[in-house]
Amino acid sequence: MSDGGPAVQPTAELMAFAGNGWAFRELVRAPARELVLATILRALNNAQSAAVTIAAAAAPGPARMRARAVGRAAVMTPLYAAFLTGIAAGDDATLATPVVAAALAVGESVDAAGATVLDAIVAGSEIAVRVERALGTAHHERGWDVRGTCGRLGAAVAAARVLGLQRDATRDAFGIAATAASGLTAARGTMTAAYIVGAAAADGIEAALLARAAFTGAPRALEGRRGLAALMSASFDTAALLEGIGATFIYTTIAANVPSVPAAESLRALVARFERLPSIREVIDVTIPSRTS
Repeated sequence: MSDGGPAVQPTAELMAFAGNGWAFRELVRAPARELVLATILRALNNAQSAAVTIAAAAAPGPARMRARAVGRAAVMTPLYAAFLTGIAAGDDATLATPVVAAALAVGESVDAAGATVLDAIVAGSEIAVRVERALGTAHHERGWDVRGTCGRLGAAVAAARVLGLQRDATRDAFGIAATAASGLTAARGTMTAAYIVGAAAADGIEAALLARAAFTGAPRALEGRRGLAALMSASFDTAALLEGIGATFIYTTIAANVPSVPAAESLRALVARFERLPSIREVIDVTIPSRTS
């Protein structure tokens, strides 16, 4: 029963956090750098894998927005670059992996500064983790892969922030991504498990680009009567979603699982000063085989 106070609007609260113009503090940027490094190194380890090679063969030609997947020299759309990076990193992906893959691809395509991309990763990862917590164990028990559901939402938020979308457009991107949210844990052990991560990253970018073009999405895609929470979980914990948002960062609990990759010193050095880079293109540059051999 309502206590007469204003109704809580979780999606609006999340979008207010995502669109805030602040630069995040070092305390929360540091784990984001670890996520960037872990994602890139995982993707670099598997950039020539069978799954990525198969998917790359189907890649569309370059469009006006161009980017490269980690570890691959071909220029392609940012959607496909994020897709391939996500597949390459997907074998040991975290909930933040689609967020990082999307932010890197969009960031390269618009020649964004490192600080812009890193703060987008913080915002997108924080929202992804908070949504996962709010959906609770029932979401997992129903067989949903959170990288494809919650990770897709985070990827859309990150892409929207890199593109500089205003709050309403970011909400639309979030709603579009929520409509596409999917991924089955039954796919584990197959190439589709990595596909889930790549598709989440690509769909997040697509959602942001559609929203930038004034394509609308459900304004209450998360908590609406027929929204994602109602359909994908038996309960929805608004407190877990919103408590301390913008002040307490829970995404920092994600274990980055940074792999060891030979001759990755220059990449590690770049990521260590990621937010000071005038362009993130140099990060992708050092992952290209001709430059890392």
